[in-house]
Amino acid sequence: MKKCCKAVSLSAARVTDKYYDEALHLEVKNMLLLDPDRLLAGFRETAGLIDGMDAEAISVYMKGKKRYGGGWEDGLIGGHTLGHYITALAQACVNNGLSENERKDVSDRLDYILDALLECQELTAGTSYEGYIFGATLPTKEFQENPALQFDNVEKGLGHPFEQAWVPWYTMHKILTGLNASFILAGKETGLKVANDLGMWIARRALSWDEAVNKAVLGIEYGGMNDCLYELFTINRDLKKSGSRLFCKEFEKFFDAAHRFDEEELFEKVLSGQANVLNNTHANTTIPKFIGALARYEADNSQDKYLEYAESFWDMVISKHTYVTGGNSEDEHFGEDNVLDAERTNVNNETCNTYNMLKFSRRLFVQTGKKKYLDYAERTLINAIMPSQNHESGFTTYFQPMATGYQKVFNTLDGNFWCCTGTGYENFTKLQDGIYFECKDKLLIALFLDSEYKTDDYRISTNCDFSVSDEVKISIEPERGKDFNKDLIIRIPTWISDRMTIKLGKTEIELVEEKGFLVISSENIKAGGQLVITCPMNITAHNLQDGKDTYAFMYGPFVLSARLGRAKMKTKGHGISVVVAAEKAVESDEVIVRDESSVSDYISRINEYLVKRDGEAEFDLNGTDRDLVFTTHYNQYSESYGIYWKFKA
Repeated sequence: MKKCCKAVSLSAARVTDKYYDEALHLEVKNMLLLDPDRLLAGFRETAGLIDGMDAEAISVYMKGKKRYGGGWEDGLIGGHTLGHYITALAQACVNNGLSENERKDVSDRLDYILDALLECQELTAGTSYEGYIFGATLPTKEFQENPALQFDNVEKGLGHPFEQAWVPWYTMHKILTGLNASFILAGKETGLKVANDLGMWIARRALSWDEAVNKAVLGIEYGGMNDCLYELFTINRDLKKSGSRLFCKEFEKFFDAAHRFDEEELFEKVLSGQANVLNNTHANTTIPKFIGALARYEADNSQDKYLEYAESFWDMVISKHTYVTGGNSEDEHFGEDNVLDAERTNVNNETCNTYNMLKFSRRLFVQTGKKKYLDYAERTLINAIMPSQNHESGFTTYFQPMATGYQKVFNTLDGNFWCCTGTGYENFTKLQDGIYFECKDKLLIALFLDSEYKTDDYRISTNCDFSVSDEVKISIEPERGKDFNKDLIIRIPTWISDRMTIKLGKTEIELVEEKGFLVISSENIKAGGQLVITCPMNITAHNLQDGKDTYAFMYGPFVLSARLGRAKMKTKGHGISVVVAAEKAVESDEVIVRDESSVSDYISRINEYLVKRDGEAEFDLNGTDRDLVFTTHYNQYSESYGIYWKFKA
């Protein structure tokens, strides 16, 4: 594949898989149950104070509403949820899995929020805060007299989350990213106007920093501020090139301001490959920094070094810090290189990290054409993103424990606005992302999932159910009077157990492989038809670098986890207003092998011992001292589970 590939637009692709479609509708239903005025309350209060309103006028302006509770939206990080929410609404606006009425509802909700933010921003005109919007609490007189005090405190290196500053640049990143998405995806010009004026407030501030202040700012979590500012620069540059009058006249400042958030000292350390460079770093702080490095390269392809930074970091995270699901981290942090088994607890795999690594991987593929990024994206979508949702309530996880015996814990509708709640909104409103990629003369199918992609010239659909069959059916339907004039590129999965075959009708097509992809010439399929692809699959075993006999299992693309019941599902508080699993369902994760003389012999014959039930995604483990039933991990949301088990002979 070549660099010219790009993901097809979200509006052109659709997931038709029933489970995924249900997940989308659950998410959108919950999003529309939220009160937009409560999400906007903090922004209105901030704007009212800047405008000089008294307390009574501010209350009226806030429509008598208060911020949502739970310790996050009613704290100094308040407003971050609205940023995610705007992005998710923009994605839902163009999601063809929703009905026209549903898309109208989300579009109307998005318009209401953008209009409200524009109104807030207009109240800052002519003041020293011009362009500024923010939604965090203002807990003291000092904050009320200076609604941007958090940013002042960060510049002084002050970061107490309850008294001084709770990562305000991280929150700003979410807000600006949402505004960008409202224009890029949903075409909302109001969103662009607010983004440009907010971007100028950010640029004026960032470009005023001396080296010492800049270093202090980089010492407190700032999310992907480089990413969203490079993105805003690119939006405006493209608008100017197109002749549109919507671009910001000083948009070049967005590029310069973004560079103030490029942490080059860290980038160079990672590029050097030195041991344990990520040890004790906050994962969800660090990943967006490197997405921002990639964004600099995306904005200016002459910046090759930044692509090197991004690829080096990705390789380091995947090879030294990632579990079988595609998730990473323990209690939000990276540990020492290759120490994973020892760090399996009830607080692994923060969902925000998975969200960021998935986005990062797809963008790296577009820039490099390297198959490994798509391989990771498939594993992570199926085994970390899809398992992050409770498929009955639609609520999502903060952590996914890798220690055996815990259950997942989900947010609530209006009380747990964790960072991962917002990424949950985004994850499940763009499930069609990353399935199809298109070049000038090629169409790539990167993921085998029931879905369809429509253009003016053709429709292509993919259908499969790996719980029943190893066949994938791809239907190509050119519009009347037209040929399908693209080579079809099929990603060869890492998990196939034997040679793939492809038939067009009854005729088997000779396979041409190119760098891990199968290439089907347009000459073979210009008239359309149905391709049947056979993807043989078996059970595969996956251990950890520091756990020689600690294994997880996959069936084809699916991570399997053992069902451990509901008897000991308890929760407790953790960190800052987070809820986690509190008690293990099993005393031990040891499994004694009975039918082989060694663990290695048992694992080498795992397909004889972990046996799939006919027509079901259920697997029985035999030949050991434990009666364990495994299932696909993505639908484990109602009981305790075990992915990794320690085997002993």
